[in-house]
Amino acid sequence: MLGLLPFIPPFAPLYAETHYRFKYFVSFLSKQEPEVLADAPHRVEPGESIPILLLAKDAHVAPAELLEVVAKVRTDQEEFTIPLTKASITLRDQWWWTICEVSTDGLAGWVEIDVQFTLRSVRGLHSYATDNYRTSAHTPLNVYVAREPLPRLPGLMLGEGHSHSNATCDQVEFGIPPAAARGLGRRLGLDFACITDHSYDLDDRVDDYLVNDPHLPKWRALIAEIAELNSGPGMILVAGEEVTCRNREGRNIHCLVLGDAQYHPGSGDSAERWLKTRSELSLADLIARTSPDAAIVGAHVREHVPLLQRLLLGRGRWEDDDIGERGLHALQFWNGEIDDGFAAGKRAWIRALLQGHRLAVAAGNDAHGNFNRFRQLSVPFLLLRDDDHQLFGRVRMGVFSAERSERAIIEAIRKGRTISTDGPIIAFYDGDRAIMGSILTPPASLRLEARSSHEFGGIDRVEIWMGVIGADHENLAAHWDGSGSMTWHNTFEAVDRRSHYVRAELITRRGDRDGHVHRALTSPVWLGE
Repeated sequence: MLGLLPFIPPFAPLYAETHYRFKYFVSFLSKQEPEVLADAPHRVEPGESIPILLLAKDAHVAPAELLEVVAKVRTDQEEFTIPLTKASITLRDQWWWTICEVSTDGLAGWVEIDVQFTLRSVRGLHSYATDNYRTSAHTPLNVYVAREPLPRLPGLMLGEGHSHSNATCDQVEFGIPPAAARGLGRRLGLDFACITDHSYDLDDRVDDYLVNDPHLPKWRALIAEIAELNSGPGMILVAGEEVTCRNREGRNIHCLVLGDAQYHPGSGDSAERWLKTRSELSLADLIARTSPDAAIVGAHVREHVPLLQRLLLGRGRWEDDDIGERGLHALQFWNGEIDDGFAAGKRAWIRALLQGHRLAVAAGNDAHGNFNRFRQLSVPFLLLRDDDHQLFGRVRMGVFSAERSERAIIEAIRKGRTISTDGPIIAFYDGDRAIMGSILTPPASLRLEARSSHEFGGIDRVEIWMGVIGADHENLAAHWDGSGSMTWHNTFEAVDRRSHYVRAELITRRGDRDGHVHRALTSPVWLGE
């Protein structure tokens, strides 16, 4: 059945699918070649090589031969070219990918990498830069080779809190294979990534995204693949699902379910059923049927919803009544950018905290691959657009646990032992134990630790905000000038015996001309008798 999806760009950008078109329609983007693209993390840790992902999709319907692939590497001081492949590669499968390495010996700071390749197909011999999409900008990849590792604190794991794999594959977009995400994410400095593919993609047939399969082969294959990958060393993958469900107003919203072995249906905004937008489950239904060991996170809770998506897909936003639904563990209002959605989501989170809802902060980028650039259909069948927003791992969720495992990450989110950051780190401690999400009885002495690096700038300001349950606003309980230092600590004495919470925010500022700002937020510590 033909859907509306090609005419309604989704919330998040993915790698662009260009072979699908309506019957009898002409697509300027479609051609008899597989989609071929190069990607790389936007940064790498010190001492790590730069992993270049080469990915080809749909060669089973458009076979080709990938000939010479080279990388032209440029820095402020030098320029050189290195081969990425040693021989031609025959492309005949639906999915093919490999990771090539570019040494960072002698490199630091921003590095520009122009990946150039030649493709032989029924169309003949053609050369491309970065990807073979028509109307793409074909701009080089830009990678920051870090001089210092990501800031850390005891017990902290840093990860991507909202991402999609190639189990998301439909008429307009596709994601990244989980094993490839591990290979790139580890070099970026991540300890884990939550793989949260859409409920309306996970119920499709493996070989046909226009047909549902009640046996759920895509869902089962994804869970098995993540379990197998986690059995070996490397970045941890957290198995999850982004479920479309109904809010209190009957509109479609998205909810992340992490660590549940059961699939949850949600097809209201799939565009698979013409003008039928009612999802199978309400938010309350979803929470009621979810495993008690799973973590439930509101996804991009105040993201702007375009008018066409509201009218044709029945999409809405998380309202305050939805955010207060019992059984929710965290809110992801930081979705890749500091924008109006972030500000509105943060205000909604604070209102919920003041009502006594013990909700942790979550963060992610809703990335579908897109480690360096995203490519998205802007005019279906005609134009693409690309940019550097919502990149995998750019905004990170931090979880605190003595154990490093998928189950420990899920449990830390459930207990509220989390922070959100795009660089610097801040957390409340009692001894060596991070205490976000804990319930303490005043008087209590809370130690606050903060870290940054030259990549993210010196500590500019630290704030502690206090909210009394039932009040209509928070109060600034304490603040300090960080004086540009990279490490900072202090103690906050919690003596108020009313039921309340405290949370911390950290601002850092780089010393360059634009004075770029980075920040971190903690989940609350709860206090009262």
